[in-house]
Amino acid sequence: MAPKYLYKILDSQPPSPLPEKFPTTPLDAQDGFIHLSTAQQTPITAKLFFSNHDRLWVLRLDREALDGRIEYSTDPKAGVENGCAHVHDSTKGLGRGNVVEVVEVRRESGEAWPEVKGMRGLTDS
Repeated sequence: MAPKYLYKILDSQPPSPLPEKFPTTPLDAQDGFIHLSTAQQTPITAKLFFSNHDRLWVLRLDREALDGRIEYSTDPKAGVENGCAHVHDSTKGLGRGNVVEVVEVRRESGEAWPEVKGMRGLTDS
């Protein structure tokens, strides 16, 4: 069963109020699709790609409100079955119409992202 929510990790605070459409991240622009994670994958993604950050913002996205084609590609480094979600050919992108919540997460010195309370509290439904 497909998750109700998918997540986007940002390393800088999003604007408030949320815009209709966020600017594309450099990685998403380079790869030509939007990189997302499930609740289970988000702490792992943070550990792999945001290890130099102690503060992140996680966008909880309504999967059904995303336009474009969602594909799951397995990344052996992630160690999670079914791979990470990628949104291809989106015209709306991410923004006010599909962001349900912005969760700010902080980690203490020496704490790994999978141990952070805010990361452990993410859900797929």
